[in-house]
Amino acid sequence: MDVKWETRRSDSPFVARINRVTYIGDARTVTTPDGTWDVVIRSRLGRVEVLLTGQIVQPIDLDYEQGDSFVSIAFKPDVYLPQRPGSSMINRGVFQPLAGKDSFWLDNVRLEIPTFDNAEHFVARLGSRGLIARDRVVGYAVEGNLTHLGDRTLQRHFARVTGMTGKTLQQILRANRAAGLLEHGARVVDVAAELGYSDQSHLTNSLRRILGRTPGEIARAAIG
Repeated sequence: MDVKWETRRSDSPFVARINRVTYIGDARTVTTPDGTWDVVIRSRLGRVEVLLTGQIVQPIDLDYEQGDSFVSIAFKPDVYLPQRPGSSMINRGVFQPLAGKDSFWLDNVRLEIPTFDNAEHFVARLGSRGLIARDRVVGYAVEGNLTHLGDRTLQRHFARVTGMTGKTLQQILRANRAAGLLEHGARVVDVAAELGYSDQSHLTNSLRRILGRTPGEIARAAIG
């Protein structure tokens, strides 16, 4: 694929990662659920657009043309916009109005359009203005214990913050962990056993549904 892709981690407690992608040629790509939502700054046909996306629960096909590029800031599952919680953004993308060449509007606040290099400054301003917040209940569940998913209070937190159930988020995170292991050469049978899938068929069906690929396809793509 004719694409240049850069990814870096962040020391911000709100951010999972920051990506910068440039398309050298026309391309059809697939974005898949990974438990994060994004602020995307896209340059297309010489025009800059700011897109706010919610969590997704299934693969989405996207088409790009030569010269297109974007920077995306991926936010952790326990981070949300109080004015636009995950329950209102699930499987959605909303373009934000521009306020000038280098700024845009978010909930009546004018913000500088971030870059790959200064994304943390942008995120810090979101936090200082109360435009983003962290849900400690969801954060604890994701980082420490995702087994008690029947609790109604916990489910309400998940529904508001992520727009999905805790079980669905657990399945998405587990599928991505499985894909990572397969990309690094782990055997399908070992991945299924390590991550608690009942058998290889269960793993295959989960990856096909969530990521749109089978374990074999994921492993071969990593090699080739």
